[in-house]
Amino acid sequence: MQAIEFEATPFQHTIRVPNYIPDGGSLRVLLLVEDKIINDSEAGKRWKNLLGSMPDVASDEDFARQLDYGREQTWNV
Repeated sequence: MQAIEFEATPFQHTIRVPNYIPDGGSLRVLLLVEDKIINDSEAGKRWKNLLGSMPDVASDEDFARQLDYGREQTWNV
């Protein structure tokens, strides 16, 4: 038996194993979880901290919608 160590972040209670681990083999899994994550009773606060720790991926100008002044709308009422 070999020991392979890697870090993964669970997503929807699923952890992807590296591609070099063959299909159909038997695995023994040991999960090491920080106590703070398990004992944190304020889930909303935890999500806010995780989202707040994400790097900025773009500026506000990247997401701003340009105004379309090229066409006029008329309403026949």
